Order: sequence, then C-alpha cells, then structure tokens
Amino acid sequence: MRAGWARTRRTSDGRWTTTGALRGAPHEGHCMKTVKQAALWIIYALPPLFAGLYAGATEIADGSFTPWRPNMIDWDVYVRTAGRVLAGQDFYSISGDWLPFIYPPFAALLGVPFALLDKAGGQIVWLILNVLMVMAICYRLRFSGWQLSLVATASMWLMSPLRVTLGFGQVNILLMALVVYDLMPGPRVLRRRFLPEGWLTGIATAIKLTPAIFAVYLFLSGKVRAAIVTFLSFVAATVIGFVVLPGQSMVFWGRLINGDSGLNTGMKYYTNQSIIGNYVRFTEVNPDKIPFGGLVLAALVCVIGVAAAVLWHRNGYAGLAVCITGYTALLASPISWSHHFVWVLPLTIVLLVDKGLPEFLRFYGLGYAIWVMYAPFMQFKDGEDEFKYTLGQKLIDAGSMIFGIGFFLLAIGMAIWVRRRNGLPWLPLTLREREIGAPAAVAVGAGAGSGGATAVGSPVRDSAEPHHDEK
Repeated sequence: MRAGWARTRRTSDGRWTTTGALRGAPHEGHCMKTVKQAALWIIYALPPLFAGLYAGATEIADGSFTPWRPNMIDWDVYVRTAGRVLAGQDFYSISGDWLPFIYPPFAALLGVPFALLDKAGGQIVWLILNVLMVMAICYRLRFSGWQLSLVATASMWLMSPLRVTLGFGQVNILLMALVVYDLMPGPRVLRRRFLPEGWLTGIATAIKLTPAIFAVYLFLSGKVRAAIVTFLSFVAATVIGFVVLPGQSMVFWGRLINGDSGLNTGMKYYTNQSIIGNYVRFTEVNPDKIPFGGLVLAALVCVIGVAAAVLWHRNGYAGLAVCITGYTALLASPISWSHHFVWVLPLTIVLLVDKGLPEFLRFYGLGYAIWVMYAPFMQFKDGEDEFKYTLGQKLIDAGSMIFGIGFFLLAIGMAIWVRRRNGLPWLPLTLREREIGAPAAVAVGAGAGSGGATAVGSPVRDSAEPHHDEK
C-alpha cells in the first residue's frame, strides 16, 4: 500500500469505510505542529519587535517612528567606518564634526554588511537583530512563550539603558548577548555547544576591549580552560583584523601601546557613570586626560568587583557572578555612558527569580537595578558645566557608582557569610570551580519544565562541558 493511502471496505449498510490509518498522517501532523509553533513564535515576537523599533526610532532627540527617521548616532559611526573600510580609506583620523571610531579594527569589519544596505533598511535590520538578542537573553534566563515576550517587551519599555542603546544604535546589547550565551548557565537555542566555552567572550573582547575582564573572572573562578579559550579567541579575531586591515591595525594597537586609547574628551560629561568620570567631576581635574587618582580608584573597585564575582561563582551562583563581572567592567572603564549599563536586564532577572540568594542582597540589588533603570541624573540639563554642579547634584550623578560599589561590598560580605555557614574557609584557596552546591532550584517561565529545572543563578553545566572541576 502506498504512503498516504488506506484500505477501504463496504459495510453491511452499503457505505464505504477505511480499515487502516493514512501513512502520511503522522508526517502531516508534525508539519502542522511546526507551522503552528512558528506562527505562535511570530505572534510572541511582535510586541518586543514593536517596542525595540519604536525605542530605536524615538528615544534620541529629533528621531521619528512615522515617518521613519531615527537619530542613531553611533550606528551612523559604524556604518560610515565600514564604508571607509570598503573604500580602503583611513577611519581613525577623521576630522570635522564626525564622532570618532574608537574600537579595534575587527569591530569595523562587523559594520560592512550594513554599509551595503540603504540607510533605513540597515537601521531596521540592526534594531531587529538587537531585539532578537534581548529575547535570546531572556530565553537563556529560562523564560519562554508569552512570558519571554512580556519580559523582553517590558525591558525595552522600562529600562533606560536598553532604550537609549537602541536609540543610539550602540553595540552594548550585542556584547552582553555574546557573554551571556557563552558564560551564563541556562537553556540553549541549539541542543549542544559546538565551540568551547569562552570563544564568544573572546569575540566580544575583540569588538570592544572591556569584556577582557571576564577572562580574569573565569581564571580565578577555576574555569582555566575557558579563560584560555577567551584569550585565544580574542587573538584569532585580532589577527583577522590585522590580515584584512593591516595599516589600521598598526595605528590602533600602536596608539594603545603608547597609552592612547582613542577616548574622546567627554570624561566629565554627566552621563559618564564610571569611577573615573565621577572622580573628574568631584575633583575638577583636567577632563581631557585620565587622572592617576581616578585610575587607582577604578583599579581598586575592579579588584572588589571581581572578588565578589569569583566568590559567588565558587558558591554555586554563576549567573549572579557573570552579572557582577559585567557591572565591574562598566564601573572600571574610563568612560561608561549611562546606556552602557544594559547588564541591568540579566541582573534584575537573577535577583528577582533566584530565591536561594540572601534576601538582603536581593533587596539591595533590586534597588540598585531600579536606580540604573530610571537613571535620575538624566533629568539634568545638557549644556551645563558639570564642575559647577552642587554637591547634591554630584551625589545624584554618582548614584550608579555609589550604589554599585555598595552592592559589590555587600556581595562579598554575603558570599563569605554563606561560605562560613557551609563550613568553608573565608576565601577559596584552590582553583576548584565550585565548593558549594546551589540550593533548591526555582523554575522560571513556561519553558522551564518540571524535570530538573534549575534556578537562574545556579551552576548548570552545559551538555558539552566536562563533569569535573577544571584545574
């Protein structure tokens, strides 16, 4: 009998009936199920897509959704740089009113596909990709279905760093997505990891140098192999930059070796929320140079933040540890604009969902996240001289730094308390990845399932990872 055919026979009353199931039916049923799932995902994706496109078009002054006329200033820099790459022109010595391109040459290559599109088409494609990355991050943090749609949409409506990043067309969401999918435990889009842990973080570092701090975090957390992979991935991407753009690579890395990072002169600007930015505003030193005192403070905070991340990773909370490392990179960098703080998305979810964390740490951390979401200092007027701010204004402007340092210190104290409660020494003395098993799991979202679902912050192993501590 052919597939798709069935036997028939005549009944006693003269009617015909089938005596066998259609062989093609199971296949047709599977196809229909796939089509229904795809249609459902499209429906779920519509609210986040609208939120992302609307924020991208309207968040920055003079932008418009209808007619489509966003003011994506940073995206314009990437595309203009990519255009000069295609034309074989220098892109590190642009004069005039243009904003400079300050990233490594490898990052310039990523803008080439968008330079081949018309302006509106390129903007829309970039924003859609960013929305999909936000949704992917939410999925990684164990949301699915309508809950994923709701969380992704709400984050792009309510979180100022995400909205402004979309409005400027910045790379912050891309960098965060690469690190989250590389290092944070959770479900995958694909069934297994095809490349070793650390390689996406290395790519992120080749795009913008600040994610290099994750290699330090990985090494001290006992994930030595992942730290090495991060370094090798960064080197490989940088070599690609040298091969394709040898002249520009020599310019960028030569300047960096000589102490010129290419940073513009906006360190004292009130939206620069870094340690160094606040140091410049409080001390009123030359804002065109990185002050030594600010550099020392930034290095100290970097040590504190990495220590907090390593302790929580060793205690079994990799999700929280990755978020703390992301915030450490932001505070320690010379310039961290308010919209760079996109790490507020995974941090908020981890603190809300992971009931195994100490209550006071969760409460304080969520208060800090709300501050970052709302960014009260954004109510200050542009054009004012930050050196003429009152002490109250400077303290409000420094809120992200003050609350952030407080969060790091509290995280260290709480991590040590958890260790002592579990009979472990105050500090980890080996390169063992984990010393404390995570507490009872808390499933998140409709896709968490009931079979062994785990908390967002718990140290879930990916299927391709070895089931032993890395030495």
